[in-house]
Amino acid sequence: MKTKSIRIPDDIQRAVTKVEKEEKVEEATAIRKLIKIGYETYVADRYRDGKLSLAEASRRLGITQSEMIDLLLERGTKGNLDAGDVLAALEAFAK
Repeated sequence: MKTKSIRIPDDIQRAVTKVEKEEKVEEATAIRKLIKIGYETYVADRYRDGKLSLAEASRRLGITQSEMIDLLLERGTKGNLDAGDVLAALEAFAK
């Protein structure tokens, strides 16, 4: 694990302190947790916008595609396929 030195704005520091107290964890653990949540949100948004496939999104987060689907559902992230995509896939599968 690498050590990084960063400047944290006051509003973010207040959020870190809140997580630290609510979760009863050390500051560094709270920061890592918030960074992880931020990256998961970033990846989920890229998936939603059609910039990443499900396979690529799950690879980036180091989880299975099934776990990725669960994460997307938990966050209320809609898929990046429309009805036409699904019908085309079904037609191709039927052939």
